[in-house]
Amino acid sequence: MIRRLAKIATAHVESRLESRFRELDLGFTQWIALKVIHDGVVSTAGELARELGITTGATTRLIDTLEEHDLLFRDRGTADRRVVKLSLTDAGRKVTAALLPDVINAWTEIFEDVDQPEAEAFVATLKKMFATAERLENRAEEVVL
Repeated sequence: MIRRLAKIATAHVESRLESRFRELDLGFTQWIALKVIHDGVVSTAGELARELGITTGATTRLIDTLEEHDLLFRDRGTADRRVVKLSLTDAGRKVTAALLPDVINAWTEIFEDVDQPEAEAFVATLKKMFATAERLENRAEEVVL
C-alpha cells in the first residue's frame, strides 16, 4: 500500500506542478534531487543515486543537467578526489525555496481527509518503520562484510 500511495501521490504532485516545473525548466526528479541535497539528506553523487533509486550513469546525467542550469556544483575536495560533494548554488537554493510552497500544497491536497491526530500518528508510524528498515538494512550489510 505504501508503494502504491507513493506512486499515486507522486503522480498527483507532478501533474499539479507540471507548469511550474516547465517554467523553471526542471523535471520532478531534478526537483527531488535539489530538495534532498538542500535538506542535507545526501551530499555525494553516490548517496543521491541510492536515494533516488537510479543508476550512477543516470545520476551523472542528472547532476550534469543541474550543473548546466547553475543549480548545483560539484566539489571534489582535497582529501579524496574520488568523492564528489554536491552543493546547491544560490540559484539552486532559490528554485528549491520557490517550489516548496507549491509542493507542500500539492501534498496537502492528498491529506485533506486526514485530521491532525491521524496525520501525526501516520508520521510516527512511518518513522518507526523507517528506523526498523534502516536497522535491518545495516544488519544485512554487516553480515555481508
